[in-house]
Amino acid sequence: MKSAIDHRDEFVKSIAHIRSAASKVIANSGPTKPLSAPDVHKIAEGLFLSAVTHWEELCQVLLITDLATQTGSLLKKDVKSFRTKNAPLRLAESMLSHIDHPNSFYDWSDFNRIAQRANAFLAPGHRFSPPPPLPPGAPLQSTALLSTVVNELAMFKRLRNSVAHKSDKAWDSFIKLISAPPFSLTTNQRKGVTPGRFLVTQQWAGKVVLHHALDTLENAAFALVP
Repeated sequence: MKSAIDHRDEFVKSIAHIRSAASKVIANSGPTKPLSAPDVHKIAEGLFLSAVTHWEELCQVLLITDLATQTGSLLKKDVKSFRTKNAPLRLAESMLSHIDHPNSFYDWSDFNRIAQRANAFLAPGHRFSPPPPLPPGAPLQSTALLSTVVNELAMFKRLRNSVAHKSDKAWDSFIKLISAPPFSLTTNQRKGVTPGRFLVTQQWAGKVVLHHALDTLENAAFALVP
């Protein structure tokens, strides 16, 4: 059975690969470069979607692993012994899968919902615990994610939906996202915008949005698994 650190390291390796690919794509775009702006925008959407998907998978596997291994979990505290070595993991996966799995599945893109599941299945103080409010500039003092990071994860979900769903609801949410702080794009700035164009042309905390998102996801992984 892989440890939480193993899963974290695999995720960080994937993020590093995506970051490297993003840097190469951006560097090779422009009037005299092989890639046009629309090329870069489309590739950026795919890279962002891949990163967020890996994050969802990390949260899912960490919750399953914790349920299977932690003594205070709903599974372990009531079962003293198992028939086989891998039985706890199989049972934990079944408990956290949708009743119609694999034809239907839980949404793992909403971190607050993940935290709610963790509250139901794990002992208090788990890695998905709602983050305590901290003063500006204060260091992370526990495994809980900072509230600012959780807020950014919610923003990533809205951006992810605008790429994956293409529905009116997802598009409206995307427009509201880029119109509000910290981006505050004006009507003129939003003309011709796409999720991919937004990812590589807009700045967030001194970096293009795509790179900022990758850094946030990597930092969140280390906060969940120190």
